[in-house]
Amino acid sequence: MSSDLGSREDGEGSDTPGYSHSDRPRPLGPFGSGDGERAPSSYRALPWFTSMPESGKLPFRTRFAYGIGATAESSITMAFNSFNFLFYNNVLELSGTLCGLAVTIALAFDAISDPLVGSISDRWRSRLGRRHPFLYAAPIPMAICFFAIYAPPTGLGEIALFLWFTTFTVLLRTAQTLYQVPHLALGAEMTSGYRERSVLMSYNTVFGLVGTFGVFFLGWSYFGEIEGGTGNRQGYVVIATVIAVFSVFVVYASAFFTRDQIPKLSVPPQDLPTFSFAELTKEIRECLQNDNYRTLVFGIFFLSATLGLHETLTSHLNVFFWELPPQQIRWMVIGAPIGLILASILTPIVHSRWSKRNALIAGILGMTTAVGTPIVFRLLGLLPENGSTLIFPMLCVFKAISYCMSAMMVISIASTLADVTDEHELLTGRRQEGIFFAARAFFGKLTTGLGHLLAGVGMDFIAFPTGSSPGEIAPEIVYRFGVLAGPLTLLPGLVSIVFYLRYRIDEARHDEIRRALEARPPRSPKGS
Repeated sequence: MSSDLGSREDGEGSDTPGYSHSDRPRPLGPFGSGDGERAPSSYRALPWFTSMPESGKLPFRTRFAYGIGATAESSITMAFNSFNFLFYNNVLELSGTLCGLAVTIALAFDAISDPLVGSISDRWRSRLGRRHPFLYAAPIPMAICFFAIYAPPTGLGEIALFLWFTTFTVLLRTAQTLYQVPHLALGAEMTSGYRERSVLMSYNTVFGLVGTFGVFFLGWSYFGEIEGGTGNRQGYVVIATVIAVFSVFVVYASAFFTRDQIPKLSVPPQDLPTFSFAELTKEIRECLQNDNYRTLVFGIFFLSATLGLHETLTSHLNVFFWELPPQQIRWMVIGAPIGLILASILTPIVHSRWSKRNALIAGILGMTTAVGTPIVFRLLGLLPENGSTLIFPMLCVFKAISYCMSAMMVISIASTLADVTDEHELLTGRRQEGIFFAARAFFGKLTTGLGHLLAGVGMDFIAFPTGSSPGEIAPEIVYRFGVLAGPLTLLPGLVSIVFYLRYRIDEARHDEIRRALEARPPRSPKGS
């Protein structure tokens, strides 16, 4: 059967055009070996390779269940980015450079594990489909490793502490990969419409930000109540325990309540080569040959530097630059609900009217402006002294704007990547959400890695003292810290816009891609 565009012949005895039940190949094993278990009956009623899901709207329950899974990933990431640097650098007094180096080492493993899991999940066959087995396998290891990071044995020397931090960071990031890559790929598989895909990614982003803000609020509330605040070592253990248990529950709930979508999702084609590292390298090379994908990847790299630096330095910024107490810091998320609601409503509309690319660029410009303006104003001496009743409300307003624009930015990135997977299928005949979203997962971790590394080196360079309390640091060091956390942090994000301007898939182009994919006959078994 030809894979070119053209007319189809109905398979005899089948209600699916172009597909004959006699053509059904022997089921693939988990790695595409051909020795797998028999496919469930719900799969056998479909073409062997359903390249595109139905373009109708997903029910609210499915959107909700898919989105809520993001709260686990975001809760762990937020705690790691917000409290990790305080814990290891300020409480345990590990040097900033070693703190950054530990997370950067984990990036080397991420560079392997992320595309590896993506490629394997693209080929996986089981009664739970391609993605769900990984969603069920990931949460317990992820929770254990996250807890261990905040429970190092007492009395460790600097090198031993560095090795402990590095080891469990690598293991945590690997466990996160087992969840995040298949979860993101699942979202791209469940939708195909230009707008519906944006809506689903809005749910994912909004719930992810709910996890982020929830950890921020509850974490700072807790530190504001316990003796010693952020200097209390045991406080981090309590927070890690709560987040670990919560993450396990949420991931399992998300996987369970999206299981009804499994029969509607893509099944690996029979002619997909078996997994090997040579094949993995080939797939990555094919993805990078796509101009739109390459544009997104380079843009995400520079944007990750900005996001990582900002997230890593935010706690120090609030405590030492603005000198806010924990009781006030926790309320800085007060504008988050308004920002999230606006972003979830406006982003799909902006995507339809002005394109996802323009929404992404607007999000970056809005986020960097909201984050940088108060810091720059303080450096220029245009704001009242810390402790003024004007400082905290002003910061909350800028935070609300930042949340809204950040949400629009994240939704747009996820949605554009999903659209590129459609274009890739049209150009190559392969549907590989796992590989494409492995890059999204990797660059999400790159945010943390670059953030910790650049922040650590920067803090050591400006001689920011460890074990400090607010108000005790020399004014010239505080000023240098403001330059690091403000203008220098935001510069890479502005550079990313240069790459995003080259992205070319708008709604008209995506509709053209979908029509071409739907006109293709279903994939036939090898040799037919």
